[in-house]
This record gives sequence, structure tokens and C-alpha cells, in this order.
Amino acid sequence: METILSITCPNSRGPESIPLLLPPSFIIGVAGIVLGSTIRILCFRTLDKLFTFQITIRQNHRLIDYGPYGVVRHPAYVGSAFSHLGTAMLFVGPRSYPWACGLAASSALVAFAIWLWIICLMYWAYSLLRRAPIEDEGLRTTFGKEWEEYAKKVPYMFIPGII
Repeated sequence: METILSITCPNSRGPESIPLLLPPSFIIGVAGIVLGSTIRILCFRTLDKLFTFQITIRQNHRLIDYGPYGVVRHPAYVGSAFSHLGTAMLFVGPRSYPWACGLAASSALVAFAIWLWIICLMYWAYSLLRRAPIEDEGLRTTFGKEWEEYAKKVPYMFIPGII
């Protein structure tokens, strides 16, 4: 482990540096990433050829109302949220990578990283909250009554019982 740290850490102090361990935040972070990735893969497989990164209605499009789309209307975004938050958790805690490498000793670097993360998170949240209603409107326009029935059956966009 010390060899890896000496190669990957810009401020590695060798054997006397803080050992890189698996703090609870790391385990929670990995769990969030695995859960989020699993949800997203399940969504991609459920949509199959209907999946795109662009907002589009394909030829012969059909409304998917089963699998994760039977729970919330935008489950892939929920998976993305788990992955983003899990990634952030990897770097929290006194035995995580930034601390073990001495990067957390610089308050300026920590402040920069926190602000960068906040900006990225705000952009991601803005994009998600803006994109989901556009997708819903496209599906409503295309499928009409069928979409209205689906929206009644699955009223929540992201979190059942909340939003």
C-alpha cells in the first residue's frame, strides 16, 4: 500500500504518512456507487433500444411502465444521485485518500475541492430537475391518455412518497 501511495500521492511522506484504511465513509461511498450503478444498469436494460442520452422519442417508441419505471418515472437519475453521493463519501474521513496523501492538510485545497464539488452537484441537480419534466412532457404529448394513466400509477419522479 505504501508503494501505491508513494506513486499516486503528490504529498506522500513515505512510511510515516497516515495509513490508507477503509473508514465507514469509504464503505458507505462504495455501497452508494454500487447501488447507483446497479439501478442505472437495470434502467438501461429495461429500456433496451429505447435508451438514449438525448431526450428523444424513437420510432416505434412505447411507454415503459415496469421494472424500475414501475416505481418512479426517472429511476436512472436516482441511480446517478446514489453514485454521485457515494463518490463524495469516498473522500470523507481522516483515513481516506486525501488525508492519507497529505492533501487535506492544505485548507486552500480542501476549500477548493469543496466548492468544486458544490458547483458540480448544483449543475447536476439543476440539469436533472430541468430535464425530467421535459421528458415527462414529451411522453405525455406522444402517449396522451396512456401516459396520464402511467403518471397516476407512478406519480413520483424520483423518490416514492416524496417527489
